[in-house]
Amino acid sequence: MYKQEQVFIQGESTIAATMTTPHGSQSPFPAIILIGGTGGLDRDGNGTGFKSNLYKDLAEWLTTQGFVTLRFDKRGIGKSGGNRNTVGLSGLVDDVATMIRYLKSVSQDILLLGHSEGCIVATLAAERESVSGLILLSGAGAALKTSMQEQAHFLLDEVKRTKGIKGKLLRLSLNEKSVIGKQQKLFERVTATDQDTMRIQLMKFPAKWLREHLAYTDESLRDRLVQLNVPTLALTGDRDVQTDVHHLDELDALHAEHVEVQKIRNMDHMLKHFDGEMSILDVKKQYRAQLTEPLHPELQHQLHEWLIRHNWIS
Repeated sequence: MYKQEQVFIQGESTIAATMTTPHGSQSPFPAIILIGGTGGLDRDGNGTGFKSNLYKDLAEWLTTQGFVTLRFDKRGIGKSGGNRNTVGLSGLVDDVATMIRYLKSVSQDILLLGHSEGCIVATLAAERESVSGLILLSGAGAALKTSMQEQAHFLLDEVKRTKGIKGKLLRLSLNEKSVIGKQQKLFERVTATDQDTMRIQLMKFPAKWLREHLAYTDESLRDRLVQLNVPTLALTGDRDVQTDVHHLDELDALHAEHVEVQKIRNMDHMLKHFDGEMSILDVKKQYRAQLTEPLHPELQHQLHEWLIRHNWIS
């Protein structure tokens, strides 16, 4: 159905990526760059003790739809060069811009698909290099600071609702001061320094990365999506505990004709079907239980229909 090859793209650091190309006579194929979320997951969506193959599955499915896809290891992860702790948000955007330029020798139409933090990176990269469209999964129009704050409040609300001994023990260590106060101190610390990294409880923390994220608000990111004026599809599941699905309402309220939003019923942050109780305390356990589950079928349907409407596939 497709051929797959590893490529190395030279930017500020060497970017290691996997390119999949459909078999067939059509040339050139439209192309999609997949941009992953926060953390140390590799180009396939896998990390230590966590093998979801989320981005591999997405890339391969998109290739069956007729797209060249490029998924990559972020700096300092997998086979890519550079340092993951010093790259910063601006460096992540630089790398995507480098890949857009690389693919322009292969394809006339290039789309960016961002997941979670990748939605922010895709939005900013599209300002740097022209693209034909944006697909934003589980994070459109929401700044990282907002998502962090919402997750903190969701955690506290869940702790308050937890009954019995477990609830009492949780409330001893997880209260407003320890969660909200600690988070606010983190924001203050990273904005008070110009260093790339700092020590947080003896662990190296990417201060530059968070500091650069704090420069963006929900409103500024939504305004950018409107001003970009390229076809944009924003999808979030209503069982997502990491990104509030109601941010899609705020994006939709701007009435930008080129921006389409879709809420996916019973889809979580990992783009899988989930109809259980939403819990941020048990979310890692939830994700691990879903590792072998397929992409949400409604997600695939909505992506397919949008791609047809914009004549990228037939």
